Amino acid sequence: MEKQKDQFWIDKVARQIIEREERLKRGIKVFRTESGLGASGFPHIGSFGDVVRNNAVAIALKDQGVKSEFVTCSDDRDGLRKVPLTLPDWLEKYIGVPVTDIPDPLGKCHGSFGEHMRMLLLESLDKAGIEYIHHSAVEDYRKGIFNKQIETILLNANRIGKIVKEITGQEKFLESLPYFPLCEKCGKVYTTRSYELLPREHKVLYVCDQEFIGKNLNKEKTIVVKGCGHKGEANYYSGTGKLSWKVEFAMRWDALKVVFEAHGKDIMDSVKVNDEIDRQVLNFEPPLHVVYEMFLDKSGKKISKSYGNVFTPQVWFNYGNTQSLILLMLKRFEGTRNLDVTDIPKYMDEMNKLENIYFGLEKVENEKELVNLKRLFEYIHLLKPPKKPSLRVAYDSWVEIARTLPEKNQIEFAIEKLKEWKKIKKADKQTKEEVKERLMFAKNWCGNFVKKEVGVQKISEIEKSAIKVLIKEIEKAKDEEQLQKRIFEIAQENKIKPAKFFQLIYQIILKSNRGPRLGPYIIQVGKKEIIKKLKEVI
Repeated sequence: MEKQKDQFWIDKVARQIIEREERLKRGIKVFRTESGLGASGFPHIGSFGDVVRNNAVAIALKDQGVKSEFVTCSDDRDGLRKVPLTLPDWLEKYIGVPVTDIPDPLGKCHGSFGEHMRMLLLESLDKAGIEYIHHSAVEDYRKGIFNKQIETILLNANRIGKIVKEITGQEKFLESLPYFPLCEKCGKVYTTRSYELLPREHKVLYVCDQEFIGKNLNKEKTIVVKGCGHKGEANYYSGTGKLSWKVEFAMRWDALKVVFEAHGKDIMDSVKVNDEIDRQVLNFEPPLHVVYEMFLDKSGKKISKSYGNVFTPQVWFNYGNTQSLILLMLKRFEGTRNLDVTDIPKYMDEMNKLENIYFGLEKVENEKELVNLKRLFEYIHLLKPPKKPSLRVAYDSWVEIARTLPEKNQIEFAIEKLKEWKKIKKADKQTKEEVKERLMFAKNWCGNFVKKEVGVQKISEIEKSAIKVLIKEIEKAKDEEQLQKRIFEIAQENKIKPAKFFQLIYQIILKSNRGPRLGPYIIQVGKKEIIKKLKEVI
């Protein structure tokens, strides 16, 4: 298996990195992989996926015997360009201001807008058990971690301007330095233009005379953001300003000695520019990259941290476990992928299939495919797979159980159902915890996605008489199958079609037109609870 597992894509990437570093002979002791975290809007599952892929390579490197670290870097010195949907309109006045200088619009539970957005993603990583070393751009700039790279980049600004133009066609940095000071008068960054370097003083001269188009997505409104006209000087070692995105990656890769970073197709040109700046200006061979595809919503629009189709990890965790979301991210796929919440059951069921294969409960004839599927299962558990199989029950079955839950003793009821379906023989502590988790997902699913049936509207006198007889039968019932038979007989004795009578009982006790076999259900739920519901309607 040791040699075979190298065929899995993550292991292949790790091997390429190790061989590449051996060729480069640059003496990097710790192999770092990195993910940049946007802090200007709600983190979505695409953001989570970026982290999962880069972390997977870090743990693959460790698995192959080298020291590795996974670092997350918040772009929290970035300025706000859009007011995201659902956030308050007063954020308009902060467009252009660094996100960590903007008040928290979501209840003041964090120190700033940027901190709140950053913590939403970090909390999802913690929940998934992903280990990381976190860097904040604000803190790193202030600590001087990037000082050497900033100065080298500014001293080579003309060369950088040519690289940017050659790759993107953009001429902006032929005329200005790739550094945005924070305007000391209006507090914005993207409206400033650095026009002269004073290297002996570690300063730039700037004027706040630029403009750009911002947006309030709640109102579909464009906002022209203009500089205040202030002229000043800024110490680029002070940590108040920031480098342009066109050079910021390169700065970070060199300063942190990053050897790998996967990225989406949407930023390919920026990555190419930063790669060349690392090579030509900072004399650092840039990280190895893997390019991944974007997620689209079902309408074909890119899932975005600013627009209304934002699909967060927290939403996924309402209906599925962390492993199912990691599975989504680590499967290889070609082209963009359409995705929404209703896909979660599919990935939960795919987890069951992978587990069956991993533990030899389901055969796969193709040896290469078998190795890849087993390795995928190990990675979705962060190379700490379970030692024995878990409950492998289809999502639809959990939903069926959740639809028929009694008010009390729900875990016990679900366990009895699983025994009845021969899914388990007994329930140990681990099984009970798994039932509790799966039932939570299914209950959440029922609450939001299962169509609510109309309860009973009107009951005839004949039906009331039949229900009274049924209540007496339930009071003395001891055998599930005998009770099931009596319900059928009571319907016939009262000249009611059995199918209609069963449907009526379902409507009364489950607010549904269908349900489980009534005899076993009544005994398992508890006769008192069922009798109480039946008496309420007569």
